[in-house]
Amino acid sequence: MKLNPFEKKLVQHPLRFWLQNHVEAPLLTSMMPKPLPYLRHALEIGCGFGNGVQLIRDHFGAEQVTAVDLDPEMVAAAKARWHDSPHGLSQLAFSVADATALPFANIQFDVVFNFAVFHHIPDWQSAVAEVARVLKPNGYFVVEDLYRAAICNPLSRRLFEHPQQNRFNHQEWLTGLRQGGFEILCERNLLNLSGMVLAQKRMA
Repeated sequence: MKLNPFEKKLVQHPLRFWLQNHVEAPLLTSMMPKPLPYLRHALEIGCGFGNGVQLIRDHFGAEQVTAVDLDPEMVAAAKARWHDSPHGLSQLAFSVADATALPFANIQFDVVFNFAVFHHIPDWQSAVAEVARVLKPNGYFVVEDLYRAAICNPLSRRLFEHPQQNRFNHQEWLTGLRQGGFEILCERNLLNLSGMVLAQKRMA
């Protein structure tokens, strides 16, 4: 499900990127093994306006980043943003894609990132299966997301457009990851409103 106009404005706000860069990304990287593993090729599901690409490069050191989004407007905006940056589009690829049917080969990526995207996906279980498919064995799935209590309430329904059926809480999210072929390496639950998880694809 695409973001509504109000949520698009929120995710573009400089304060949102400041929080991602100075709060969320350090918390996520603190969950990673030390020393930080070499991550040659990263996939971001739900790239939005391109903030996540910078986090993946600056905090996780990924050499190559592929970023996808269901919304062509966001893909175009993210690509234009990076085209006009000093770095340019070197080692970057953007495309429109559905998380439940990713247009990539099996075992292609070293790490996949979900920066608060899966709560927008009606069939999130299929998206988890796709992440497992495109990840290399022992690859990492880095997650921060919102839970049922945060999006299935009167205020959220008034401001945003989120699926209201088949949502998840922290434990249900962990169970879904395990059922999808992942081992949970680290997890943090904030009042069952949101959470962070580092999962690793199990060897076949």
